[in-house]
Order: sequence, then structure tokens, then C-alpha cells
Amino acid sequence: MTRTRWTALIAVAALATVAGCSDGAESELPVRAAPLPAEVRGLGAAVLAVPVSDERRSDLVGLLALDRFGDDVAGVTPARRHVNLALGDPRFPTVARGLAEDRRDALLVGGRLRDVTLPEHTSAREVTGVGAGLSITGFRCLTVSGEGAIAQPSVEAACTAAELGGVVWQDRPRSGYGGIDLRTGAASPPVTLPSYPIAASADGRYLAALTRERPRQLVVADTSNGRSRPTVPLGSGAVQGTMTEGGFAVLHLVDRLRTISVVAPDGAVRTLLSPVGEVAFAPDGRRAVVVDTRSDSRRLAVLDLSSGAVTPVADLPPMTGSVTATVSGDTALVVDVPFGPDRGEPTPRPTRAWSVRLSEATTTPHPNTPAASAVTVRKTDTPPAVASVVSALLFQPGGEMLTLSPDGTVTVAPPGATPTASLGGGVVLHTLVDADGEERADRVLVTDGSGGAAEVPTGAGDDQRVDQVILTPDGDHLLISLRPTRPRGQPSDLDAVVIARRDGSGDPVVVYRGAVLAGLGVEGDEHAATG
Repeated sequence: MTRTRWTALIAVAALATVAGCSDGAESELPVRAAPLPAEVRGLGAAVLAVPVSDERRSDLVGLLALDRFGDDVAGVTPARRHVNLALGDPRFPTVARGLAEDRRDALLVGGRLRDVTLPEHTSAREVTGVGAGLSITGFRCLTVSGEGAIAQPSVEAACTAAELGGVVWQDRPRSGYGGIDLRTGAASPPVTLPSYPIAASADGRYLAALTRERPRQLVVADTSNGRSRPTVPLGSGAVQGTMTEGGFAVLHLVDRLRTISVVAPDGAVRTLLSPVGEVAFAPDGRRAVVVDTRSDSRRLAVLDLSSGAVTPVADLPPMTGSVTATVSGDTALVVDVPFGPDRGEPTPRPTRAWSVRLSEATTTPHPNTPAASAVTVRKTDTPPAVASVVSALLFQPGGEMLTLSPDGTVTVAPPGATPTASLGGGVVLHTLVDADGEERADRVLVTDGSGGAAEVPTGAGDDQRVDQVILTPDGDHLLISLRPTRPRGQPSDLDAVVIARRDGSGDPVVVYRGAVLAGLGVEGDEHAATG
């Protein structure tokens, strides 16, 4: 697009300022503030949540169905006039509960709206994508697939992505727990456990939890028959493990030696490797990257969690320092920090980093790794089952991060940037902070595997926050949803859908104001099926 074209669009967008309050009446919303820039490609059908009023009420939320994102909304009749809507990543399937006089429920898939009848006692509030075309809602949980299948584990079920992988549902009145099949959305029968599960298998059959008394013990349950029992004791720190074939693979101590074992629901314990150094488990439960210390050589290796086979990573010398690793998808990110003198003020030292393809036990060195005195896995609130999860290693004392996306891309984030999501295509989204350490809404940072990093203006004002960010299929733009900092009962003039250049050049263009993007079809997107 020419500079003249962008200047004209920016001028139009300025007439419908994103930040602050609008001078127009609420009834004038929503509006298309500017056409979609012609160079933005690959966005398909869309559903917008919009304010709707009638002769009696002015606080209703309705749905507009558009043939293509960027279409004008003037004169478009709402497809639904009053709904309770589950909002999240608009590329994933979601649902809307019909309310008031318009009792028609809706399924939103691939930016299209379909008639559907939801189970009774449904409360649609938020939705989370947990697999290819599979979503879960929260309280009074539903599972929603891209093929249109909707299931309710129980009337009062609550669904969450588990800390160490998989999806768990809780049967609140009876305090039972079950798992969700990440392929079909089917729920397993509930079983009794001593605490909330820390993991569920991908098919939902097996759950892992901890006893409450000290020392804590691992409990693995088979929901098909209710079988479970306390097994290996675990320390008070964070549990390292993952669901795998036949049970839960866990790092624990045996005779004071770090050991990896698979624990079955019947209590059987199968030792895979001991002793072992650093361990990072793949969320899919198939493999782990380890430092093999059996011969004191400290070789980096890949452990098959089914067979127990240990395969040294090709073309790597023994690890000589402190090793830290994290895994995303089929790739591990490993950093070796040389041991330094024992001082009160640790001195940063040159480090080595590699990405390791687990299925092949091959490695690629990462260039220009930051110096550090210590490297730690950055803790995140996003569990492995959430589709946008990104892993990261924090380098201290400098504060730089290396991030690892599910596709194996490694990116570098500068100090002060916090990775929040993988946007696909090797692009990672980061939040930034201001001089007071508060998270900024007016700018975000994006990085990629080429080493590129760009601050992208969002157009957000002081009373707005960044909600969803999507990388457009052309790879050159970000689709940004802005929402009020203080939630409102319906979309308002503080809600906006914005297009910004990924390289940070130019100003953001407001496409829609007074609307929330609820559903979106994206060409070539694996997240949402269009059956």
C-alpha cells in the first residue's frame, strides 16, 4: 500500500478516535470507522457483538453476521438481538445463549453463525481454545468442537486447562473430577480425588493429583473404572511431570537420586531413568529432554517415555555448567551456563543455547545467547493445553528472555518485555511496561525467529486494554481487539477492532468501533473448522 493510501485511512480513523469517549450517541454504535486496508489479506467471515436497543431497553447485546471482516455494518440487521456470549479468541468455536424475547441459541464457528439448541442451565461467559477446533467454556462448562458438537459434562461442571497438561472438569455438587478428550470434546466419568488434578491425559481417561497430607503423594486415577491410589512421595516444590501412555511420568527421588518413573493407576511404578540431571517433559507425554548423569558424562539426551529408550542428542559435547530446559511441541530449548565462582554478587558469564528436535534427537545452536549468571524457566499462568501458550527462559541479571513457540521457533525478547502468546508463524506477542512498571496498553512488542523485534502501537487510550491479538494470514499485520479497562454491560465506544502493521510503522487503523469481534474465519487457520 502506498503512503498516501495509509495517510488517508489514518485520517478517517482519527475521526473515530479509539481512545477516550465518543461524542456520538450510544445508539449510533457500532460503526465501521474505516475500510479494511487493501493489503490485509486472508480474513474471512466475521461475527460482531454489538449494542442493541429496542423500545424498552438499551442495554442489550446482539450479534451481527458479516460475509467478510471489514464489511460495512450500516443497515445490517442483527442476527441475534439479545445474547449471553462466551468471548475469547474469535478463531475458535464458541456459543451464545439466547435471552429475553430472542431465545435462539447460536454456535459461532469460522466466523459463521449457526442455529443451535444449547443444553439447559448454560452460562456463556468466556471461551478458551484448547486444541485444533476445540474450545471449553468456564462455569457451567460446555465443550464446543469445530464440527458443531456441543457437550455438557454435567449441569454444574466447571472446565479448566490443567497445570501440567490436558483439560479437567469438576462436578461441583459431588466434588468429582473428570477429563476432556481433546479430540472429540467428550467428558470422562467423574472420580473422587484428594485435590484438584494437576494433569489429564489427552483422551481424558487418566487424571493426576496430589494428596493433601505431608509428605505429598502422587495419585493417578483411571476414570474408566475409578481406580486410584497414593503412590510415590513428592517434595514440597513444583511437580515435574506429564501424562503419558499408561500413567503419569514424574521426576522424584529414589534413595536420594533424581529418578524418572511412570506411575500407573494401580500403583505400579516403572523406573525409566536414574540418576538424571535437568529434565523437561514434552506436554504431549511422548518424550523428555534430560541431562543423562549415569556415567558422569552429563550428556544431553532424549528420553522416550513409553519405551524408556535414551538417545543422546547428536553432535553435542557434555554439558559443563548449570543446564536449564523447557519444551514446547516437539522442540526443547536448552541453555548451559558455566559454573562460576561462589560470590555474593554472581557475575554474568557467556552461555550456550540450543534448540533440540525431540523426535530426531538433533540440535541447532542458537546464536548470540545473552550472558547470564543464572537462567530459569519463566512461570506462566497459561497451561500447556491452551493453544496460544509460549514457553520462555529468563536470563538473570539482565532480564532478557528466549521464547519457544509450539512450532519450534526461538525468539529473543529484551528486558522489560513479557511474552504472553504465540501468534503462529514463529511470531510471539509481548507486553511492555511503562516507567512506573505498569503494563502498557498503547504498545505491544512482537518478535520472530529472524531476530526481529518491533514495538507496535495499538491506539489504546488510558481507559482501554488490549484484549485479543491475531496475526493476519498475510503475516504483515496484527488484528487487535481493544476493550474498556472497566468492564461494561454491553459493547461501547471504548470497544474497537484495530489493524496495525506488524513492523510497527504507521498508525493503527480503527476498522470497527462499538463492537467486539466474537467470531472470525481465517484462511488456512487450523484453529477453527468450518464443517
